[in-house]
Amino acid sequence: MTLGDYLKQVRSARNQSQADLAEIMGIEQSYLSKLESDRSQPSSEILQAWLSALELTLDQLIDQFDPSYVQGRLRQIASVDAYLRERTQHQQQKRTGWLLGCALCIALSVPLFYLGYTKLLFNETSYQYISPGILMPDENPNYFENWREIAGNNDIMRKLSPEMAQRSNPHTLLLPEHRGKQFTVPASDAKDQSLQRTYYVSGTVQQPRPINAWLQALGLFLLVGGIIGLVLERRLFR
Repeated sequence: MTLGDYLKQVRSARNQSQADLAEIMGIEQSYLSKLESDRSQPSSEILQAWLSALELTLDQLIDQFDPSYVQGRLRQIASVDAYLRERTQHQQQKRTGWLLGCALCIALSVPLFYLGYTKLLFNETSYQYISPGILMPDENPNYFENWREIAGNNDIMRKLSPEMAQRSNPHTLLLPEHRGKQFTVPASDAKDQSLQRTYYVSGTVQQPRPINAWLQALGLFLLVGGIIGLVLERRLFR
């Protein structure tokens, strides 16, 4: 199909006579007849008037023809050539942006997955501290640990044993950071805020954090998405 054939079909589909269309375009009917039979090549101005009279855009027109016809015939019209150059440039910019986006997805996928897998950013190791009981005012911070040594002899120890057993009130803290072998702080579970507890480190506990799983999932998603984007690139930007 040629340019003249297609625009003649459009005119016929609109039930418009050649004379009426020529009048709207502001040209002689004989000249329009030559255009529709491809005996004459329209200028940029005539082509624009032709398309406007038929309520078509240049983009709609070009999409009706094979690329070989567009490049070999239609591109001889200055306005078509300028339009194709602009469209090619725009397509190349979109293609470049698409490729950069795919590359960025792949580049981000590796560190995100690594951070989630190794837990470097969101550590899952917590330090467990245990306090045996609440200290009375002015008591040695290590009283619960050393009361037997402080008692000095077996008689005093026997007297203190029931009291210490009654005062036993273990409390556990899980902290994200290591605060040394022990530390003393106000007892948060005591009504009297002047009372204190001494906490002793007892080991570490692993506490899974969902965000690390999300980082790994996001890394895999970006990697797969980037690869699929690269595969689809040729099909999308032919």
